Amino acid sequence: MYLNAFSLMNKFDHLVATVQLFKPDIIGITESWANCNVSDAELHLQGYDLFRCDRPVSKKGGGVLLYVCNEFCATEIKLNNNFPEQVWCSISHGISAELLRGVCY
Repeated sequence: MYLNAFSLMNKFDHLVATVQLFKPDIIGITESWANCNVSDAELHLQGYDLFRCDRPVSKKGGGVLLYVCNEFCATEIKLNNNFPEQVWCSISHGISAELLRGVCY
């Protein structure tokens, strides 16, 4: 599932309801508008691991969130590229297969 939230905090209850209804495995969100003043607990979705990259506090908007169903045991990885707002994770699949999933803005 993908969402451009344009400020998630005032829509979080709607996100929770949508996730409960559709139960997506992976959720990518751009324009979260989260920053260091917003805790991970405020963004918590039951049953999901959260990975986030906030825009610096001095700038309004931006930020990306990646939720992955915690049954997949995802681990965050850092990629070296030119996207300032990005978050990526690795999801192991089988013995040797690995999926890379991310969201960037």
